[in-house]
This record gives sequence, structure tokens and C-alpha cells, in this order.
Amino acid sequence: MRMRQGHNNNNLKYRNRGIVLQLIANQPIFRADITKQIGLSRMAITNIVNELIDEGYIVEGEVKENFNIGRNPILLDISDKSPIAAGLYIARNSIHVILTDIKLRELYKDEIKLTEESAESLEDKIICLFDRMMAYYHKHFGNRSILGIGVSAIGPFDPVTVELLNPREFFGIKNFKIKELLEDRYSLPVYAENDMNASALAEHLMGRGKNCNNFMYLGITNGIGAGIISNRHLFGQNSISVGEIGHMSINYEGPLCSCGNRGCLEAYATMPVIIKRLKDVLKTDSVTYEDFEKISDLKDSDLVFRDIAEKLSIALVNAVNLLDPECIVIGHEGIYLPEKYLKLMQDRIERDILSAGYKKVPVLHSAFSMYAPLYGSAAIILNRLFTGEKI
Repeated sequence: MRMRQGHNNNNLKYRNRGIVLQLIANQPIFRADITKQIGLSRMAITNIVNELIDEGYIVEGEVKENFNIGRNPILLDISDKSPIAAGLYIARNSIHVILTDIKLRELYKDEIKLTEESAESLEDKIICLFDRMMAYYHKHFGNRSILGIGVSAIGPFDPVTVELLNPREFFGIKNFKIKELLEDRYSLPVYAENDMNASALAEHLMGRGKNCNNFMYLGITNGIGAGIISNRHLFGQNSISVGEIGHMSINYEGPLCSCGNRGCLEAYATMPVIIKRLKDVLKTDSVTYEDFEKISDLKDSDLVFRDIAEKLSIALVNAVNLLDPECIVIGHEGIYLPEKYLKLMQDRIERDILSAGYKKVPVLHSAFSMYAPLYGSAAIILNRLFTGEKI
């Protein structure tokens, strides 16, 4: 029993450390303000702060002049020598790596396109990217340790074994193991989530959702998926299949989906579907995501975008009724949808949800543009740091 009590106390200690570190990462803050926000004693905060200073995570900065009795308060900030996080994002047509600081600010980013790949060539490209990144790290940040490597990837993906299972339209590659490849070569711990969950973590820590207890990240790409933050925690963490909103039926008499259901959202609103519809109405062979804003002023393409917004809204009304999010963040290639259609979605959602007239549900573009899943890979590591989990 004594060992268990000591173990629990140790867990609590690291949770409290993580909470303090996350507060400082969000913005420079005084010790007294930390005490007010998390309710620990002044002595407990002093001990945690001193420990974090000694370990090189934080530094004392600006002194605020105090005209009352007592010491002048000192702002605490993240040290420019603090540890950093590494990330790998495996997308359908490219792979990306990133280094970030504890504030999730980019220190390094690189990518390689995927063409006709085998498991062997994919492994070679991952190693090539990581070797380049590690060479840059040793040259520019060698005095700072790397906490670990986060991996975000298209699915189906097993985040526990860190294995790509059998993604659609991914060169026929199946059961591709990533954990051992990275841990053995770089001697760093590896943790993972699917790309939607990872994106939600990035928005939760330093993006649109950092002031929300509950929100949904909606990634629109070749498919449609969601990452859900509930009570400031990732819902379905380490799950193989969660947030599959793309396979929510919005028309039970609709076209047959590959999942066996009819009228799935993905039949109406993925990026390939949107591009095809726009090409058809504009009678052109060339429409890119970057064209969306410009062509949205044309009558025919405006009608397409309005219909897409309508279809997405039907699914999101159901999601809001089920999950009660404070906002919805649109990401992946969905960031190219013009702002006015996000406003249409917000208006439709707020009109049709059960709490209509009483609840606002902002629909926002991702704070990380289309790179949320890449920043999310590093956020997997930072989230473990902030929640006191073992790295």
C-alpha cells in the first residue's frame, strides 16, 4: 500500500508540473497567477517552478514593479534552451517532419512527396527525412534534448503499435510498422495518434481550441474525419477507429459507400468530390484548392459550395447535438473553403440544433492552416508532457 500511495503521489506531482508548464507555455505568467488558476499552495508552486528552472524548462524574465509590501513579481517564460519535440506526419501523397519548441512553434520543417511507393521505399524516405532533420538538430539545437517523436498518420492506423494498417489508395502498403524503425535508429520514444486526433491536440494546446473545454476538429481531405476534445482531453485516445464522421449517413437512400452504408457524408463533401463538381459546372479540367476563393464569386461554383456547406452542416448538426462542442475547427484541405461558407455552416448549425437560440457554435479555420496534423504530431509529445504522462 505504501508503494501504491507513493506511486500515486508521484503521478500527481508530474500532473501538477505539467499543468504549470502548460500555463507558462500559453503565455508568460507570474507565480501568483499560477496559484490563483490551479489552486495549489504558494509553497507548492514555488517548489514546482524552482524544479522547472533547475531542469532548464523555464526562466525568470521581466520584473514587475510592486508598489506594495513584498517582493517584485517576476514573469516566468519557457527557456530558449528547453527540450523540443519531433514529429512525423504520414499523409496520402507526402510525408512531413517537424521540430517544435514547447510552445509548439516551428523550429524546423521538411517534406518529401510520395509517388509510386513500396514499403521499402517508404521506409527509405522516412529515414532520409529524419536523418536530414537530425543533422539540422545537432547543428542548431544540440544543447537541447528531444523529448520524443510523435507520429500522426492517415488511417486505418493503430496508435498503440504505431502501425499503418491498410489505408485506402496508399500504394497497397499494409501493416507498415513505424515504432521500431524510429526508436531503434534514433533512440527516442515514439507515440502516435491518427491525423485527426493529432490535429485536435494541436488546436487544443496552442490553436483555436486552447480556451475551450470541448470542441471538434473536422478534417476534410480525401476522406472526412474528426478529432474530439472533451473536457480538455482527447476523446478516444489510442483508438483505431474514432471520429469517423465521414461515414455518418445524411441520406439513407443515397449512394452506396465502401463501408456498406448509404448516403455517407464522404459521398458528398470530400475534396476530390468538391473538385470534380467544380470542374463539371465550370467546364474546365483545371481547378485547384487555391482557386476556391476566386471562383466562389461565380454563380455556378457558388451553388456548389453552398450545397457542400449544406451537406456538411447536416452532419455537424447531429454531431453538435451529440457532443455539445463550443466550436468546430475546419482543417486539413478544408482550410481552403472560403470563410463565407463557414459562416453559412455556422448559421445552419445554430438554427437547427436542439439548443437553437441559446447556443453559439463558431465554425473556424484551423490555426495551423493545412498543417494541423503535422503540428499535431509534435503536440502528441507535448500533450504527454503537459498531462504528466511518461515520455
